[in-house]
Amino acid sequence: MLNIKYIQENLEIVKHSVKARELDVDVDLLLEKYEEWKKTKKDLDDLRRERNVLTENINKARKQKKDFKKFIEESKNNNEKIKEMELKFKELDEEYNVLVYKIPNTLHDDVPISDVDRVDWESKIKKPEFDFKPKRNWEILIDLDLADFKRAIKAAGDRAWMLRGDAARFNRAITNFLLDFWREKGYFELIPPYYVNEENLYITGHYPGGEKEVYKTEDGKVFVGTGEISVLAISKDDVFNKKELPKKFMCYTPCYRREAGNHADDKGLYRTHQFDKVELTHITIPENEETEYNQIFEDLKELYNTLEIPHRIITHRANDMPNKAILEKDVEGWLGAEERWGELGSIGMTASFQAIRGNIKFIGEGKEEFAHTIYATGGVANRIFIAIINNNQQKDGVIKIPKVLQSYMGGKKVIGLPDKKKIGKK
Repeated sequence: MLNIKYIQENLEIVKHSVKARELDVDVDLLLEKYEEWKKTKKDLDDLRRERNVLTENINKARKQKKDFKKFIEESKNNNEKIKEMELKFKELDEEYNVLVYKIPNTLHDDVPISDVDRVDWESKIKKPEFDFKPKRNWEILIDLDLADFKRAIKAAGDRAWMLRGDAARFNRAITNFLLDFWREKGYFELIPPYYVNEENLYITGHYPGGEKEVYKTEDGKVFVGTGEISVLAISKDDVFNKKELPKKFMCYTPCYRREAGNHADDKGLYRTHQFDKVELTHITIPENEETEYNQIFEDLKELYNTLEIPHRIITHRANDMPNKAILEKDVEGWLGAEERWGELGSIGMTASFQAIRGNIKFIGEGKEEFAHTIYATGGVANRIFIAIINNNQQKDGVIKIPKVLQSYMGGKKVIGLPDKKKIGKK
C-alpha cells in the first residue's frame, strides 16, 4: 500500500505506474474521495467533541442544581447528527479503502516498459541433446510407474497428481536439499501455519485481485499459495530493532492455488492446484533492500548450477508484474524434452508496500519507520523435478539423479526402476 501523502506528493510517479501496468485505476478519483473522507472525519470529530462539551455542561448544571433541559435537548440532537455522520463516514471509509487498495506500487527504474519480458542472464550449463525421442514429464512418470494421475484425479479432480515410490522420495529429497541449502545461506527456518485468516492476503498484496485463485473455508480461512503470506501474517504489527534486521526467513509449505483457466502445460506436474515450495522472506531496512535482493540471485545461480539445471533470469515487464512489486524477476529452467523455458520461481522487491499494509516497522535513530520486504522462491520441488526429468532422462528410460541429490536418495544414481507393488491396481 502507498501512503496517501506519498500519492499526493508523487502523483505523476504513481500515475506512471498505473499506466505502465495497464490498470483500470482512477488515481484522481481516489484523491477526491480522500478529501471527502477527510472532511467527513473532521465533521464527525467535531460532533464528538461537541458531545463531550454537552456532557460536561449537563454534569456541571446538575452539580450546581441548575436547569439542564436545554443541554439535554442539544445532546439528543447532537447524538442524532453523530449517528447520521457515522453512517456516512462508514460508507466513505469503505469506498476510500476499496480505491486505495487498488493503487499499485511504484516502479523501479529497471522495469521494462515493453510488450515482452527482458532476458538478463543465462547460465553456461549445456542444454541436453538427445539421440532418442525424449518424453514429457507425465509420459515418463507414467511409463516408469512413478506417478498415477488417473487415481489422483479420481480422488481430487482436475490437475491432481500422485507420486509413487522413488518419485515420491525424490520430490521429498529435493525439498530437504533446498532447506539445507538456504540454511547454509543464513536463513532461519519456520514451519508457519499452512492456512491464514483471509484478511492477511491484503498484507501481501494478493488481495484485492487474487480472490478467485485461493481455496478457502466457510469460516474465512485461506490455504496459502506461498509461505510469504504466512510469514508476513505472523509478523504484522511487529516493531523490530534496526540492529535485528534483516530477518531472513525460509519455510516449506504445501501450496494451493486454483490456477484458473486453460493452459498449454496443464498436464503432469507443471501447473497443478497443489505443490511443494520453499519460500524466502526478507524483512529489512530500506538502504539494504537492493543489496539483499541482488544477493538472492547470486545464491539462486549457485543453487541451480549445483542442481545442473540450465537456467536464466528474466525481468518482468510492467504490465506483467503483481501490484505489490516495484521490481520482479523470474528464474526459468530449460525443459529439454519440451524444448522450452519454464518458470522455476519469482523474486520481488516491494519496498514498504507490504509493511505499510501489515504495520511492520523497525526503530532506528530514535523513531519508528516502515520496514521493506522481499519475497523469493527458494525452490518448488515439483518444478525442479520436472526440469530434471526433462534434461536427465536416458535412452533406457531411467532418470539420472544430479550428484548433489544422490545422498538424499540413499546413494542412488538413477530413478526409474518400476515399483511392482502397485496400490489397488486391477
